[in-house]
Amino acid sequence: MITLKNLLEAIKAEHQITTQNELAALLSQNELLVQQIQTADARHWVHFAKNTFDGWYCIRTPILNTFHAYYQERGQNCWGEDVFTEQSEAIAAVIFMSGVWDQVPLALSK
Repeated sequence: MITLKNLLEAIKAEHQITTQNELAALLSQNELLVQQIQTADARHWVHFAKNTFDGWYCIRTPILNTFHAYYQERGQNCWGEDVFTEQSEAIAAVIFMSGVWDQVPLALSK
């Protein structure tokens, strides 16, 4: 299984993305990429389904019209919740808020 960090490294290298808005724009046009991010190995504490693990979460609300991005520790929401109407924006936000994006180097163009 691919790790989230490795997947983000490939995205950065292929698309030369540097900002949260650029990532959100890419995700809004690529449902397969959204699915890959959501199923990547969460060893970097970014989760897309409710659980008791510590880390960053991007969760669709039960009524399926908003997405919530927040940090959870010991099963409790520790930091404020950002609410998004677009899934792509919520995913990009949680990736940037978690700091995992900054851990991935930007590949130089050849």
